[in-house]
Amino acid sequence: MRESRFRYRAVFSKNGDMRFIGHLDLQQLFERAFRRSALPLRYSQGFSPKVRLNLAGALPLGFTSTAEMMDFWLEQPVEPPLIQEQLNAALPTGIRIISVTEVPNDLPSLQASLKAAEYKVSFNAEIDVSAVNANLKDLLNKPNLIVTRRNKQVDLKPLVEALHWEEDKLYLRLSSSPEASARPDELLALLGLKPEQYDIQRIGLYFS
Repeated sequence: MRESRFRYRAVFSKNGDMRFIGHLDLQQLFERAFRRSALPLRYSQGFSPKVRLNLAGALPLGFTSTAEMMDFWLEQPVEPPLIQEQLNAALPTGIRIISVTEVPNDLPSLQASLKAAEYKVSFNAEIDVSAVNANLKDLLNKPNLIVTRRNKQVDLKPLVEALHWEEDKLYLRLSSSPEASARPDELLALLGLKPEQYDIQRIGLYFS
């Protein structure tokens, strides 16, 4: 088995029109950006080698983020600020590399070790935030919060790890692991809120 070479972890933001780019399209976007960056890329093996990179949990369409994460591998060491500069020059507006660090090769994959995600919910001006807060308290007092996904019922109640308000913004920390995950829009839908009434930004990812 070939040596893994040099592993790096990038934190990046996703804003503007890029919030409508899906997970697979985002992966392809990064592959193209890496090829344009002139970095010494590490490729997968096989008949159709691909840039070796690993994204953390998929961000739902329409959400923005300041906390997306990606691991990638290079054949030679490169100073993180230079990687950040070269990638940002190759990426479209709406995707920005915030930081790059070198990490050990023996870390588990981002997807396998992801445990939770934190979101900030901003409501439109016409929304009565105090009413949302009161309704949310009533909702969370129920024994179960059942939603249906692809004909399967899921209880959101144990997946809500923490929440708090700062002024008129709602902050939610939700389980986000391969075994069990929740989305903030599912919880807001149980309150009768529609997607056009709020904006959701992912602001943190937590790993085991």
